[in-house]
Amino acid sequence: MSLAVLLIAFIAVVVILLVRSGELRTWHVTLTVLLGIFLDRVHVTEPIVYAVTWLVQGFTHTH
Repeated sequence: MSLAVLLIAFIAVVVILLVRSGELRTWHVTLTVLLGIFLDRVHVTEPIVYAVTWLVQGFTHTH
């Protein structure tokens, strides 16, 4: 499982750098789709969704 997490982290960093470059090509989209499919297959998406939801709720919570 730790190898899968390292691979996910590597692919995520690559996708983030590609998006930040401002150029969106077909292979960028393909890589992003493959990242999503891979995340779904290794069952890592649930903790990521919970963490993002927690962060968004924390930043948007008004007193």
